[in-house]
Amino acid sequence: MKNDKTILVINGASASEQAPNFISVVVKDQIYRLECEKKSFERGAPERFPIYFNEFVRNGYLVANKIDLISIIIGPGSFTGLRASIAFSLGLQTGLHCPVVPLRRGEAIFPYIEKDYSGKLVWHMTLARRNRVFIETNQKSEIKAFDFVDIPWPEEEVILSGEAFPIIKPLIPTKVNWRKSSINEADAVMMAKIADHYDQGDKVTNKLYPLYIDPPKASLPAGGLRKAPK
Repeated sequence: MKNDKTILVINGASASEQAPNFISVVVKDQIYRLECEKKSFERGAPERFPIYFNEFVRNGYLVANKIDLISIIIGPGSFTGLRASIAFSLGLQTGLHCPVVPLRRGEAIFPYIEKDYSGKLVWHMTLARRNRVFIETNQKSEIKAFDFVDIPWPEEEVILSGEAFPIIKPLIPTKVNWRKSSINEADAVMMAKIADHYDQGDKVTNKLYPLYIDPPKASLPAGGLRKAPK
């Protein structure tokens, strides 16, 4: 197993101003070091990841065929951003024969939160459509969607994190025993460390796809369907 690594980190999941999308290069020598990064809160940023990648190469921060590992968020979050970023990762994986480690947003952050709150229940919350929230917990490897008013608040103390927290905070019932995590979302170095740990445990994959939790609903156009051609 190679000790020194160049790790490309990709997160195109965010759909709010609470967390940026980013593409980054993290170099592992004796430590994990952020070599370069492009963050953006703008809509459509994940679709520009290939452009940012080319800038990294052109400016000498990265040699494309020297990437050892790709760490990518597969959800939950913006399905448009996830599709774009995952498609880009699949292209790199195929062209460069580079292993990829897919991560959920909570999965990428829980080990770091648990260092400060050992044994505590931790939630990661992501905004969804139609006044809903995706909740991932550190006690189960599952993510569920809830209406804001139907969140099943636990009786035990819960540590809260994620981009949805500022929206959810005013809705938390007074009886809930909660604390806000000092870490809201995983950064590039955090993602690189988790991916490298998985890579050493042979938890890489060639199957990448966006994480479906609350699939989009199709509806008829307001004017109805056009008549079939004769």
